Amino acid sequence: MKRALLALVAALLAAAATDASAFCVINELKDKSVVVTQEEHPDWKRQDSRFQKTIAPGQSACCEFKNMDCNPNGRQNSLVGLEVVVSADAPLKCGPVGTPEKGRQVKLSGDGTLRIVPNPKMDKGSTAPYIARVWTHDKQDVTGPSGLPCR
Repeated sequence: MKRALLALVAALLAAAATDASAFCVINELKDKSVVVTQEEHPDWKRQDSRFQKTIAPGQSACCEFKNMDCNPNGRQNSLVGLEVVVSADAPLKCGPVGTPEKGRQVKLSGDGTLRIVPNPKMDKGSTAPYIARVWTHDKQDVTGPSGLPCR
C-alpha cells in the first residue's frame, strides 16, 4: 500500500512538473542531488546560458523548447544532449551502456521528460543503484525496460 502511494505521488509530481512545451528533468531520488549539464552549445555566445542545474531531491528543472539557450534548434522534436551526474562519494554518471564515461550523455527531446529514479532491479544483481528514464511528450518511455544506468 505504501509503495502504491509513493508511486502515485511520484506520478503526480511528474505530471505537475512536466509542461507540454518544455523539457523537464525530475529528480525522484530521496537523498541525492543530480547535476545536469547541457552539451557544448553550437553558438559560443550562448555557452554560458546553456542548461546547467543542480536539482535537489524531489525537485525538477525545465526549459521551454523555444528557448535557444537550452534547446539550440528550438523545436519540440530537437534532441538535446545532457550530462547527468548523481551526486555521491563517487559521482555516478547516467547514460547508455557501453559508452565511455567521458562522452556519456542522455538525449532528450525538446518537449520530453527525464526522470532520475532508484533502480528497481538493484536487488536483483544490477550494479547501477539509479537509472535515468526518458519519456516523450506523449508518455512513451524510450529507454527500454532497464532504463539508462547511472554508474
